[in-house]
Amino acid sequence: MAARRSPPVALPTATRAVKAVDGVIDSLRQDIVSQRLTQGSRLPNERELAAHYGVSQPTVREAVRALAAIGLVEVRHGSGAYVRGDSDYLVNTALQILMQMKDVGLLEALDVRTALGLQSAEAAAAKATEDDLDRLEETYDFLESVTKLRTHDALIQKVAGFQIGVSQAGHNELATAIESVLVSLIMQMQFKVLRTRGIRYWQQRTTEFQPDRRRILDALRAHHPSRARKAMADYLDHQRRYFTDDPELAQLRLSDPRVAQLFGEFTDDGADLSRS
Repeated sequence: MAARRSPPVALPTATRAVKAVDGVIDSLRQDIVSQRLTQGSRLPNERELAAHYGVSQPTVREAVRALAAIGLVEVRHGSGAYVRGDSDYLVNTALQILMQMKDVGLLEALDVRTALGLQSAEAAAAKATEDDLDRLEETYDFLESVTKLRTHDALIQKVAGFQIGVSQAGHNELATAIESVLVSLIMQMQFKVLRTRGIRYWQQRTTEFQPDRRRILDALRAHHPSRARKAMADYLDHQRRYFTDDPELAQLRLSDPRVAQLFGEFTDDGADLSRS
């Protein structure tokens, strides 16, 4: 059964003739990120796009493939190309590619995450709402009963969810978008690359950090920025010491074949965690 086709979106007026694939890519990218082409809308077909930009259909096809590769467009066979425009997905994809190209190590990712985390903790102490704090408290309570979280995915969701929740409570969308990627990556690299250590090992490790999480929560509830920053610093320092004391974790890099296998699921999981 053929996929149902929605009507294509009307393209903004072209300001100049575009003759190269890079020009088509740039024009469509600008229209998507500026939301002149809205999320979920269907692009005109190849013939119509070619006429609009003054290029050949193979050029349009190449441009659409490139936009699909970076996550701006989703191609649905039998239906057409649709604007994806999911900002969380785009941040995940862009940072993932950057970190792979730079062959980032786990400790390097933690360094950047630490700088953002300290700022977010301070901001959360000043800006967190009661709803923000209640969600963090709920996640903390789940982690108190960590033996009920019997899969690696469940543990990742709650442990990363607590850290991302602190960032969300700071109400800085850019910081949260970047932190969500880094936190999710760090969790995935630990829990899944070293999955052979077993779920009980990771349950025990999770429990060891509960006092740190409690101090962060208490500082946020007191709306005390300096205490929140200190509590987050202690938490992340505890995490770093745990990594550096473990040779396998300390040496883990994104070039590791075990890490490369994670990236397909990590891209989608990171976006899901940032909305949890």
